[in-house]
Amino acid sequence: ICGICPVSHLLASAKTGDKLLAVKIPPAGEKLRRLMNLAQITQSHALSFFHLSSPDFLLGWDSNPATRNVFGLMTANPDLARGGIRLRQFGQQIIEILGAKKIHTAWAVAGGVRSPLSEEGRAWIRDRLPESPATIENALALFKNLLTELKTEVDVFGKFPSLFMSLVGKKGEWEHYGGHIRFVDSQGQIVADNLSEDDYQEYIGEAVEPWSYLKFPYYKPLGYPDGIYRVGPLARLNVCEYIDTPKANQELQEF
Repeated sequence: ICGICPVSHLLASAKTGDKLLAVKIPPAGEKLRRLMNLAQITQSHALSFFHLSSPDFLLGWDSNPATRNVFGLMTANPDLARGGIRLRQFGQQIIEILGAKKIHTAWAVAGGVRSPLSEEGRAWIRDRLPESPATIENALALFKNLLTELKTEVDVFGKFPSLFMSLVGKKGEWEHYGGHIRFVDSQGQIVADNLSEDDYQEYIGEAVEPWSYLKFPYYKPLGYPDGIYRVGPLARLNVCEYIDTPKANQELQEF
């Protein structure tokens, strides 16, 4: 029922289907799946930064809540707001070009995908691609400036020791679709590596707390709560050693 990251669930289900049927998908199928997942990451991060976070950052946490939103941002900084909206649209449109729907497409299936990328879709992506890096670089520059202004918050927000778990590629590169699972600690030291999701029950445990219906997963060898780990975009950056595109890797090193 979640409309925020349906591609993630779609691809996880399709990859599970691949395993159940013991099929190896063709290279084109994997590349198309990766393309859709990158489009999902693009639209999701654009939504998070431009629509949800930037009004707080740019208009101020103490500003009027009625205007502290993307509409207020349009008034205060129309170019930034427009760029963010178009960046999210870019990701969403790629998902629709591939899967015929922006949300809850049934495009990825066991064994591959249901349809290829059309020539018209390829041309649209190629034509729209150049403006996206400019929007991203603008957002990164803006955020770096904010880090100086918000030094007090940066020093404390989300700052607690934990493990981080993520996929990484064969050489430790940033990965979002394949590869293997790696755990690192708060100092960046590798705790476990080359783990397969097939063996998750050997290294992932689940604790429960009386005050929540949520499960509390943890890395079994360290027990609970010492084995609590974080996942998501931050974990992917903390766990990987590099990103295999030059501009992104340069930003990672600075980060």
